[in-house]
Amino acid sequence: MPGTTQLNLNIPDTTKPRVVVVGGGFGAVNFVKSLPGHQYQVVMLSKTNYFGFWPLLYQVATAGLESESIGEPLRQLFDGHEDFHFRSVGVDGLDPDQNLVPHRH
Repeated sequence: MPGTTQLNLNIPDTTKPRVVVVGGGFGAVNFVKSLPGHQYQVVMLSKTNYFGFWPLLYQVATAGLESESIGEPLRQLFDGHEDFHFRSVGVDGLDPDQNLVPHRH
C-alpha cells in the first residue's frame, strides 16, 4: 500500500493468542476491558495516544471541568492489564492473507 512502511513495533513474542485492536475509541476500550488479560496478548494501534469523552468537551471549554476529567492516556487505562501493548501508529488497512496490519508512523 502506498505510504506504508515496514516498522518493527517491538511487541514481545508470546504463546498466548494475540488480539490486535485498531483504534482507541469507546468500542475498542470497552472490548479490551472485557477481555481476560491473563489469557490474551493485546496490541492496540491508534494514531492518538489518548481516550477522550468528547461529549463533555464543552464543559472543559467553559471551565466547568478539568481536561483530565474527560481524557486519559490509553496506556494508563490499561495499567492493570497483564499483557497490553500500545503503539501510536496510523493504520492504513488490514491484510488478513498475510496476517499483517499496514501502518504509518
